Amino acid sequence: MVSRFTYWLVRIAAFILRLLPRPLGVTMLRALAVMAYYLDFRHRRIARTNLTIAFPELPRKSRNRIALKSFQNTAMNLLEISRLSALTRQNIASLVTYDPENGINNYREACAKGKGILYLTGHFSAWELLPAAHALHGHPLSFVTRPLDNAPLDRYMHNLRESNGNRVISKKNSVRQILQELKSGGAAGILIDQNTSLHEGMFVDFFGLPAATTTGLAVLALHTEAPVLAGYLTPMRDGRYIIRFLPPIEAMRTGNMQQDIASNTRKFNEILERIIREQPESWLWGHKRWKFQPLENPQDLYALPPKKLMDFLKKRRLLNC
Repeated sequence: MVSRFTYWLVRIAAFILRLLPRPLGVTMLRALAVMAYYLDFRHRRIARTNLTIAFPELPRKSRNRIALKSFQNTAMNLLEISRLSALTRQNIASLVTYDPENGINNYREACAKGKGILYLTGHFSAWELLPAAHALHGHPLSFVTRPLDNAPLDRYMHNLRESNGNRVISKKNSVRQILQELKSGGAAGILIDQNTSLHEGMFVDFFGLPAATTTGLAVLALHTEAPVLAGYLTPMRDGRYIIRFLPPIEAMRTGNMQQDIASNTRKFNEILERIIREQPESWLWGHKRWKFQPLENPQDLYALPPKKLMDFLKKRRLLNC
């Protein structure tokens, strides 16, 4: 009953957002996001802890401003999800275009290699809009998602994500489908910016601190020789978005598989970190990215008082110098 109620609540909210004029929807969601920021103590604290880890040198007021903007950008994802079914090849360019310097040119360079494409991306801006917009511009892809616990809502999101020509691959048993996609010259997107279990990943530094990171993308890149294309959305002040693709990356190979997996996973994290530093307000800071830690570190960074967390970060920085 709870799942069904949540499902209908989401459907009604999406219906209302779809009916509202876009400027009114934006204003309403941004206001609601401000309310959520101050009422949702748990996720506000997670965001502030993450920002302290990533930007300890920034004044606390600046970190809090980024956290609030992040809540608002996440809320914009809801608006774009509600309108995905209304997007077409005829109107997509009025909302989403490619960056003139790092955009479709890098995508075409990756395509020209003839090995398929592995997209490297994360929870930036309206992340659900990115694959839909790319597909409507004529470049459909497959992307990996974790099924939602709410079955009716999962079916709704699955249909919505595939409505513009893309294909959703369930995270469970996804490797075979990704390999088939690449073998046929297709493309598969993987989000690697969230905490993972250690049997699916390894500790790799992220903003100078170990973060449990999936190794799946590195393994696939090494196995298939498909180029890795980092892509993300950048929100613009006028309400539109720009798709950016960085130059395609070839996996580093030394012949030592474990070393290569670690080196490439580290490189992918460095790319994500550069993107986040470029547009910190657009990343999803309310997730426990550093939830798991090596035994020599505090095991729950999110339970530490701000002063103890800062002392730990300063000590670690001195040890690394």
